[in-house]
Amino acid sequence: MESTASPSLDDFVDLQDLLPTVERTFPTKDSLSWFVRRHRAALVESGALIVITGRLRFHRQRFKEAAVEIGRGLASKVA
Repeated sequence: MESTASPSLDDFVDLQDLLPTVERTFPTKDSLSWFVRRHRAALVESGALIVITGRLRFHRQRFKEAAVEIGRGLASKVA
């Protein structure tokens, strides 16, 4: 799920600023943090997550797209 155009650094936000964008799916900061820990590699691969000066930064739109892809993958594994 790689995008051809690189987003600007200004397009990335911290976890607290991402939360309002995804709160219907991740109602708490803890639920969002758990998802990020569990699926970090996929989020990085999709361009949804970068690390700048030791801090996680998220691209809102790419995060939502990656979450859908991750969810689709998990759904296909459910018996």
